[in-house]
Amino acid sequence: MAHQRTIRIAVLGDPETGKTSLISTAANDTFDARPVPTLPPTKLPLDFTPEKVPILLTDTSAKPEDARALDAVVRESDAVVVCFDPKKPSTLESVRTVWYPRVQALNTDIPIILACCKADRLSDRDSPSIRERVERVARDLPNVECCLNCSSKFNKMVHDVFYYALKAVLYPLQPLYDRTDRVMRQAAVRALKRVFIVFDQDKDGTLSDAEINAFQATCFGISLSSEELRGIKAVVRQQVPGGYTDTGLTLEGFLFLQGLFIERGRLETVWQVLRRFGYNDQLRLSDELLDRVNVHLPPDQVLELSDTAVGFLQQQFLLYDSRDENMLSWEQLQGLFSTAPCLPTEWQNERVNRLMVAGMFGAVHSLEGFISRWRYCGLTDPRGTLANLLYLGFEGAPTELLVRRVRRRPDKRHREEMAERNTALCYVFGAAGSGKSTLLRALAGRRGDGEGGAGGSGGAGGSAGAGGGKDGGGGGAFTARNSGTPPLTAVGSVRCEDGRDRCLAMVEVSEDLTNELLTAATLSGRHQPLGTAAAGAHHITHTTAPSSTPPLVAAAAAAASASSSSAALPAAAGAGGAAAADCSASASRPPTPSPTPFSPSAVVAHSQGAVYSLPDLSRCDVAVFVFDSTSAQSFAWAQRSMLTLCSLPGCESLPVVLVGTKDELGMNEELRGRVAAAAADLALPEPLPVAAADAASLAGVYRQALTAAFLAPDAHVPDTPARKARRLMRQRLVLAGVTAAALGLGGYCLYSFLHADEHGSGSSGGSGTSSTFASRPGGGKAGGGGGGSGLRAGGGGGGSGSGGGEGNALKGLFGVSSLGDKVSALFS
Repeated sequence: MAHQRTIRIAVLGDPETGKTSLISTAANDTFDARPVPTLPPTKLPLDFTPEKVPILLTDTSAKPEDARALDAVVRESDAVVVCFDPKKPSTLESVRTVWYPRVQALNTDIPIILACCKADRLSDRDSPSIRERVERVARDLPNVECCLNCSSKFNKMVHDVFYYALKAVLYPLQPLYDRTDRVMRQAAVRALKRVFIVFDQDKDGTLSDAEINAFQATCFGISLSSEELRGIKAVVRQQVPGGYTDTGLTLEGFLFLQGLFIERGRLETVWQVLRRFGYNDQLRLSDELLDRVNVHLPPDQVLELSDTAVGFLQQQFLLYDSRDENMLSWEQLQGLFSTAPCLPTEWQNERVNRLMVAGMFGAVHSLEGFISRWRYCGLTDPRGTLANLLYLGFEGAPTELLVRRVRRRPDKRHREEMAERNTALCYVFGAAGSGKSTLLRALAGRRGDGEGGAGGSGGAGGSAGAGGGKDGGGGGAFTARNSGTPPLTAVGSVRCEDGRDRCLAMVEVSEDLTNELLTAATLSGRHQPLGTAAAGAHHITHTTAPSSTPPLVAAAAAAASASSSSAALPAAAGAGGAAAADCSASASRPPTPSPTPFSPSAVVAHSQGAVYSLPDLSRCDVAVFVFDSTSAQSFAWAQRSMLTLCSLPGCESLPVVLVGTKDELGMNEELRGRVAAAAADLALPEPLPVAAADAASLAGVYRQALTAAFLAPDAHVPDTPARKARRLMRQRLVLAGVTAAALGLGGYCLYSFLHADEHGSGSSGGSGTSSTFASRPGGGKAGGGGGGSGLRAGGGGGGSGSGGGEGNALKGLFGVSSLGDKVSALFS
């Protein structure tokens, strides 16, 4: 792996422990008997290590007045070398009591190398006691990678000190191995399991000889001979019961071999495998891999799951559906995600994420619900979904998983492009008590839930759901957002009018949150789209350098001389391979922001959970405004909210569906008239009447929402006063432009006529012969000829002017025969 950045290594320790001499000897290959007190930052030559990585060494002073500068150096360093004098036990004790705690406080998890300087002063009798003391100290310091005896005076092991510091940075141990428990970490087990699954082409749970050689060739560029393969099989069978079967190398055997590399200090081998599959130092997929797919799209474009991704997911579902029940249990789902760092939030208990998905039966997924949830994730978090698909073992290019589609193109020219969409994001607005939650629960097949079952901390649905609020949506929006409660969301598959099944995701926007949106719109001055303006108003002995021996062969050779206790490493690790990872404990980089339903920065992590900001309407495909058919106030609120939100920049082309709930109670005539008049004035279809017990009417709402989003968006964009004003302004501008063009053309024609008359009368006196010839057909040419015989200057003018003028003034002047031809000539 090529590292372009400079690796910074700080050298610390008590005074007179050999820090400066260590740096000077490493840089110059000579020993300075009288070094300066503190060296300036020193850069080692590129050929200092085989990796040819730039290394910057920073000398430090242990004086109290230099404490602030030392702290700054530690914070900016990638590794630390702590020096001590073996003849001064107090300097070794300072490593444990002073330097290690200080480094940990400034730069957690930074690798530390202990340098026993001035080792030339040690006698053979001193070495065992010094080793014992060092091991006793290092045992309690988990971030100490190794301890090396070195001598700057004799240039002994000086280069090794910094080489191992570099290795600790390039190939860190911390993410792979728990020194305390002496087991491989779960994140490493999961990542290596993914590699195993990728090479298990026949999906029989083992790697055959051919598959092992494919692994070797892909990761190391070499293949194993039959003799080498037999040696590996013998070692694994001896050390790991069940590690090698008749069909091949099992996952436990594979993890055992990788564990041996770690135990023997061959970390670069394990990291070569992991980085070949796109992992970074935190065992997450690297930005370099994920950035191959651009997720930062304008609001009128969106990413969806491709057919390739859906086909891969169907194969994974059938692979883990071991009972062929077309169902995926909670345990099977965890097994599916056992190659990912952790179970994504969207796949956790719906009482936590408040995400209801149709086709779920408790914690069991049907194939339809499984695909629907993936489609929703792909639409709202394309980068996270891309990473998860790769974690599951997709072997193709990342660009094959997501496809770019258009969003919100109401004009008919883009109708075919819009019809290609498969997943719609719909926001549901409505006053408290209007029936928004009921509409969402019905989409997810939760119609049997009690009132308010989707509210509060109880999550989405379930008999233990906590009620709250008039609409069953939980407490107020401000309380919900501040406590980290996500909005209620329902996802389901709907058969559309064109016969295709599409995924509909409906997100409830509470009355309080809508009012906050309206307030933010007012305060923003309506100069920005609401999604941007409003969202802000909210341990291990060291070994020699790597050899050229094939990695698996080297592992087998090392295992042959290893104690039987070595097998405990993968055993402990493999047992938890399918368990859920502790995502809060594993290292991870902050996710790159991607378009999500609730603003570009929808989820902001903090110690108690996530804070959800305002919804980003520019990312919405269709909006549903719900009102209570028995309440004029409910309709007035819905009308006012729709007019305001749909007038915002970026929302002018937002398709809208009006829904009148509680139709079984009836609507009075006065309200019916108001509703009909409002719909006509906005050029919208009349509201859809819905009754909670009428499944057909509810299904009609979902079909209409998808029709408005993809099939006929132009018929569902409200003709708001702001839209009318913009249309009138465009008409006036067009009329003004046409008028100005007409006046300009008329003036030009008039000017042409006047000059044509003057020119014709002035040239008619050329000669009598010119007049005679002008009366013949083709008078223009005849006049020219006659004029030339009489008076050359005058006759020439008569030929082009007078002779042509008698036939047709416009044609003689412009070469056209009519005013229409003149207009065409002017614009050609």
